[in-house]
Amino acid sequence: MNLAHIPKLDLNLLEQNNNPEPTDFKILGYSVNSWLKQVDRLGPVFQANLDGNDSVVIATAQANAQAWKTPSGWAYRPTDAGTFFRNQMGNDHISALDGEPHRRLRKLVLPGFGAAALQRDIKIAADTITSGFADLAGQSTNIHETLCRLYAQSFTKTQIKVDISEAQLAVLNRFEEEFINGLQLSLADQAKWFQRDKYQQLRKEAFDYFNRVVLARKSGEPKNDSLAILLGRKLPDGSAPLMDHELAQAVYFLSVAGVGNVANLLCPLMWAIQGTEWIPRLQDELKGFTPQKLTGMKDFPIMRALITEAERCFAPTEIVPKRTAVDIEILGKNIPANTLVSHLHVMSHFEAARYPDPLKFKPERWLSEDLSKPNAFGGGKHMCLGMGVTRVYMPLTLALIYTEYDVEITEPPVSKSLEPDFEPAPRSTVMNTRLVRRQP
Repeated sequence: MNLAHIPKLDLNLLEQNNNPEPTDFKILGYSVNSWLKQVDRLGPVFQANLDGNDSVVIATAQANAQAWKTPSGWAYRPTDAGTFFRNQMGNDHISALDGEPHRRLRKLVLPGFGAAALQRDIKIAADTITSGFADLAGQSTNIHETLCRLYAQSFTKTQIKVDISEAQLAVLNRFEEEFINGLQLSLADQAKWFQRDKYQQLRKEAFDYFNRVVLARKSGEPKNDSLAILLGRKLPDGSAPLMDHELAQAVYFLSVAGVGNVANLLCPLMWAIQGTEWIPRLQDELKGFTPQKLTGMKDFPIMRALITEAERCFAPTEIVPKRTAVDIEILGKNIPANTLVSHLHVMSHFEAARYPDPLKFKPERWLSEDLSKPNAFGGGKHMCLGMGVTRVYMPLTLALIYTEYDVEITEPPVSKSLEPDFEPAPRSTVMNTRLVRRQP
């Protein structure tokens, strides 16, 4: 494989950044500013060793656009991420598929995450979250953990409409946290993490639950929810409908997958606006808010600006690994087939040509300028399925918090080990927060 024409990045030229302050922007633990300097020096296509793997890195908005316009040229299955999903979720998990199998499964499950499906029971979702906040009012709590729990509780009430015990809800949340954060680890360390008896039991209990939900639904009364949309759904091309094991995975998606992504965006946003003019401006905009008004963001320009800037600055996924299925040319650089590529799509979020003053958290940019939207959820045919969930639950949560509470946060969100007494262990976000009910 000839890559001599592609320049190499020495990671020692990047500046390590361990500052927990979210608005001191970093990518893979290095300052964004140092990344920008190297991309400017080397160009948008270069080689680097990331997480122990030699790969070709592609960055910038131009590289994004070119890569996403050639979906058939990429393979996601033969990567460490593809192996991760196959090992833990099965050979036909959607994140580990390519080509026609991926197209079929994505088309079958995507309607369950559409705007209509998510808006259908938004009042129930709002009541669930409101009740959870009320129970914790005045107490110091890890708001990240709280949000994940409330979202999963809301999803089970609205997306699959089942009654779930607090104990079962805790199992699902812990499984998702241990599972998805395991992606932070190398394959060797994943093997150690996932072989633990605790995780194996969590996984068994979670999938027993997902399978029970499918069995009960297929043999019981129909319900008006997202799972009903997927049951028996057929495609015009005659593709096979979802099989039982695929429906079980769909129940996973509908009940708990991605809860951490919403919380991971909200926590740094709440920290960034604390004590600023944005809170009274947001509260003024939200006067008379009801969940039913959240059919779009045109009536909430302040909230839209805050969320869009959060997506630009705090994207939940910084890099997407994939392989070239054929020889591909990106911005004049030929990348041979079967080359591991690290798609650093969030680099485009900090291009000065797209966003003036890109290293500052500035929601006002979205109020006065016509700018390209950030790509926090990736792009192309492997765009994150949970984007719609985030786009509904972020504004809903912001509205429910800031209409009713003052928010006290003493420290920025920090990353802490999920299992301090075990190595290697992935990390999860902690942000201790107190919600204090506002006085009328």
